Amino acid sequence: MPIKAVFTAIVGCVLEAGSLALLLQDGRGAADIGLYLLLHLASSALFALALTLLMPQRYRHPRKWVRAYLLVFNFFMPLAGLLCTVVALTVGILWPKDEAADHFDTTDSPEFVTMRRREGSGFRGNRVRAQLSNLSTPLDERLNALVAIQNTPTHSSGDSLRSLLADPADDMRLLAYGILDAKEKRITQRIVDIRTHLGSVTDPDTSALLHQQVAELYQELIYQNLVQGDLLKYSCDQMREHARASLAINSEQPGLEFMLVRLELMSGNAQAAAAALQNAYEHGFSRTRLLPYLAELSYIERDFEQVRRLFIEMAFDPSVSSTPQLHRYWRHGRRTYATHPDIAPRGPA
Repeated sequence: MPIKAVFTAIVGCVLEAGSLALLLQDGRGAADIGLYLLLHLASSALFALALTLLMPQRYRHPRKWVRAYLLVFNFFMPLAGLLCTVVALTVGILWPKDEAADHFDTTDSPEFVTMRRREGSGFRGNRVRAQLSNLSTPLDERLNALVAIQNTPTHSSGDSLRSLLADPADDMRLLAYGILDAKEKRITQRIVDIRTHLGSVTDPDTSALLHQQVAELYQELIYQNLVQGDLLKYSCDQMREHARASLAINSEQPGLEFMLVRLELMSGNAQAAAAALQNAYEHGFSRTRLLPYLAELSYIERDFEQVRRLFIEMAFDPSVSSTPQLHRYWRHGRRTYATHPDIAPRGPA
């Protein structure tokens, strides 16, 4: 293709040179001018063809109109048109236009479901839960559904698993109990190992880190709904104890303070939650992330004006179905500042 383009361009140059020589000679007549225009038209057509062959593929379409434009451009702008076209072509090759399609790929659309999924495989979580709760479903299908959710977070699948502990089918009961027990034992064993290591540590920084890890593991037991009753109370006490032990060594841990915020709010300890919120904020934790917990604390304290003010300030995620409704409920009414003045924003609401 380049050889053909070069040959075409050379022939066009020869014709253009001949036309110019004819135009510059003495004693020009109408026949000479007509012959010049004919030779110049032929050279312009050859230049248009050569330039089209040298163009990148994406610039050649629509082919007929591109060639027609180059022909007219070179015909009415002798030499200058050719020079401008070569410069434009060089720029187009060295710095190609950034196509938006180059940054994207296509993929299949996900299957739409009307309910928010909680557990299961992919977008079939609701079907899995329906199979688990429907006693008329064949046992094999229910067992397959139970196996499908065994690796999902227990925080979302715990209710379904615990409801199966009273299932009339022995296989379902045993498998559900085994899944819950295995997850609890996995975390408990890590707690035991770290505690054993903690007893032999003398370095303060290492001790603070191990206390933090134990607190996080107890939080995992609580968050995944793996402990209930007295075990839940014991896990809360242990999480609180180890978190405070770590903070006593290194107070610059806003993440641990945030863990205590969630724990105290869950336990209904408003005073301890307020102190943890204040400590987390003072040590650099994002106030934006603290807003929902400030609102929850204000609600526990029955300070509904503060709840309203915080919801007005709070951004919400429309993809979470309950948040827009809560936001609309609380945003109406008088905007005032109430409690927690240290972490309230400065200036008018």
